[in-house]
Amino acid sequence: MPATTHPNYRFWKSENSSIIAWLINNMEIGMRKTYMYLPTAKDVWDAVKLSYSDIKSFSQIYDLKSKLWNLKQNDMDVTTYYNELMALWQELDQCYDYNWRCTEDSVQFIKTQENDRVFIFLAGLNKELDEVRGRILGNNPLPTIRETFSEIRREEARQKVMMGKSNSATDGSALVINNFNKDSKKYGKKNGKLWCDHCKFWCYHTQETCWELHGKPPNWKKKGEGRALQATSDQESQSSVNAFPFTKEQLDQMYKLLESQTPSCSIAQKGFDLGEDDWHC
Repeated sequence: MPATTHPNYRFWKSENSSIIAWLINNMEIGMRKTYMYLPTAKDVWDAVKLSYSDIKSFSQIYDLKSKLWNLKQNDMDVTTYYNELMALWQELDQCYDYNWRCTEDSVQFIKTQENDRVFIFLAGLNKELDEVRGRILGNNPLPTIRETFSEIRREEARQKVMMGKSNSATDGSALVINNFNKDSKKYGKKNGKLWCDHCKFWCYHTQETCWELHGKPPNWKKKGEGRALQATSDQESQSSVNAFPFTKEQLDQMYKLLESQTPSCSIAQKGFDLGEDDWHC
């Protein structure tokens, strides 16, 4: 804060009020009253840092590192997996307050940290990315974490394109298997039925005998009609037998009686089936 008599004091006071407003408006409502009457933005910042900072909070560091060690790609795509790691690393960085003695130490530490993050990222990838993982580990020096992610993402996109073609073929094979039965050829049976390519369903016919394509056969009879005709024929035969009231013994007696009483007539045939031509006088 400059002296109140300094020409820039009014400018500083305006900027200070704006920053205090930004800080307090980003706090939870229950916390704001504690910091509203502090005179400078630095006072607000220092008070919040002392109360809530996670720097050198070993429980917070342990929790973040545990999440990093256990995080794997699994069902996530590479982009989601990478962003999950980056969010944890950024939060972890807030837990450390580094004081470097020289610039070289800082550069060396950042490079070592970058390599460690590449290792963690590669270790959590799925097995389908083993080839590109080995290719990256063969580089010396290792690429940065962002370069590594970019190469892995391109490989994932390439595999999706290739697997898309493969899946189409697989889906077609699965459809054939479902349609034609796993253990059958094209016209294998399923529950006593045959596959019809025209109907696209399991029927009692195939495409070669499908009525919708070739029409009904000339000797076709409605289901049950043949049995009905046979039953009618049997009934008529039975009725014709039942309609003739005499037995064979009775007929023989009648023949004898007629021959003895009418000598001018002769019987040419005996039996059940007598017609006009069977009698001769």
